[in-house]
Amino acid sequence: MSESFDWDAFHKFFPPSPTRRSSHRSIKRPAPASPTNKRARLTNSTVLYDNNDDPFALTAAATAASSSSSTSRTHNNDTLKNHVELASSRLLAHISEQSVPSQLYGLDEEYEKLHDLLDQTVSKGESNSCLIIGNRGTGKTMLVRRVLDDLAREYNRGDQEGFCVIRLNGLIQSTDRLALNEIARQLFERQVDQQQQSSRRFGSFAESFEYLLSLLKSGDKMTLPVIFILDEFDLFAQQPKQALLYNLFDAAQSAQNPMAVIGLTCRLDALLLLEKRVKSRFSHRQIYLFPPKEFDDFKELTKGALQLRTLITDTPGYSTYTDQFNASIEELFKDTTIISIIRRIFDLTKDIRMFYKICFEPISQLSVDEPFLSMNHFQETSIAQRSDSKTEILKGVSLLELILIVAMKKLLEKDISTFNFEMVFDEYRDFMNQTQVRGAGFGVRLYKRPVALKAFENLQGFELVCPLEEIAKCPKEYRMAKLMLEQNQVTEAVLKYKDCPSTIKRWVTGG
Repeated sequence: MSESFDWDAFHKFFPPSPTRRSSHRSIKRPAPASPTNKRARLTNSTVLYDNNDDPFALTAAATAASSSSSTSRTHNNDTLKNHVELASSRLLAHISEQSVPSQLYGLDEEYEKLHDLLDQTVSKGESNSCLIIGNRGTGKTMLVRRVLDDLAREYNRGDQEGFCVIRLNGLIQSTDRLALNEIARQLFERQVDQQQQSSRRFGSFAESFEYLLSLLKSGDKMTLPVIFILDEFDLFAQQPKQALLYNLFDAAQSAQNPMAVIGLTCRLDALLLLEKRVKSRFSHRQIYLFPPKEFDDFKELTKGALQLRTLITDTPGYSTYTDQFNASIEELFKDTTIISIIRRIFDLTKDIRMFYKICFEPISQLSVDEPFLSMNHFQETSIAQRSDSKTEILKGVSLLELILIVAMKKLLEKDISTFNFEMVFDEYRDFMNQTQVRGAGFGVRLYKRPVALKAFENLQGFELVCPLEEIAKCPKEYRMAKLMLEQNQVTEAVLKYKDCPSTIKRWVTGG
């Protein structure tokens, strides 16, 4: 830059870190506990001693404080209704991923790697970069949130933060300009003085980009560390010239201002997307996350998502309810129905969030009358989620429209993939003639051609039948079309159709 560097503006963004000694201040920090000891504390006990482990801990603490002031208030807060509401709110916060889980199943080694890497940045001023790779639902985001929360409890001192976290998402910040604006916005939010936030103006995007990068690259190891979390990292790699990644990795490699760049992606070839100049500045540290390999591990993971844990601020009555609730969960997971539901998710995706979707309705229905989770609610929700949208549409069509779809299915069985209305109507008419000859046509009749044509057009309006030819080429009765349903979907829809004649059911099943 042409002008001399503005150190006052630099310290607006990056104040001296309270986590390291300097000539201006000296802060004594207790020796940090090892990640292994912290995990052992979380694993060996269902009681959470840290209120930060639960998003409703402050509410529970306030409730406990107010309860101690009056015996009557304690009695009111220790009712079954309050226990159920608190348990429901905590479970919903967990499955909606609003709260960070107190225990990460099967991620001990990955936790240590990421914790050690970021701890070196925060405590020793070392710049690092890392790429976390794994399928969706393997716990990449939760792993990062767990590590950042543990570091925040270890290094934050009251209102003074030990490090700064900048979060970007490739789905939202789709260009370098949007990413720069988001970085500046998150940095400006940490400035209390509004006059300092607006003290400098830039004439162009290039000038502001250059100034912000100079702030990131300048400084020393006493500067407040900055941790960049790049979600959907592969989308940043697909941007032209990869300018944002290049400058972030270059700033991290300069080792002046302590910073860490953590990328999260589900693409195994994400590293191959990087340009040569970007790849040369990346540390090539990679942490791979895999879904559970064994069904028993996945079942334990789903069981742990529904088990409650108590805080030291919880009432004795809630602790008793928690023990009863967890015992009911143990009995619930012995049921063959819930095991079959979990087995289906494990065989299809191994994504724990698919199980979370099934849990929303059963947890929301907890009440004083039903204080524990019921197997019937899980079964109903699972069936509702497995239902096909196109099959649901067929429940609302008329009987004539359903018969025409069955006629199209019969054409598909004859290896006729495309057809027009005349071919469908002929198949329908032949079926009705054979039915009347056998004397089994009760409940169905042969509709006139114009009526059937109108029903065929309605199916096109529902997008269950898709035309393959342009409108002006031929009359509508002879336009070729294609059925947008699979044969098993048609069979399932007919069997579930309300008051469907037995003749049509036998026709669709080939009986």
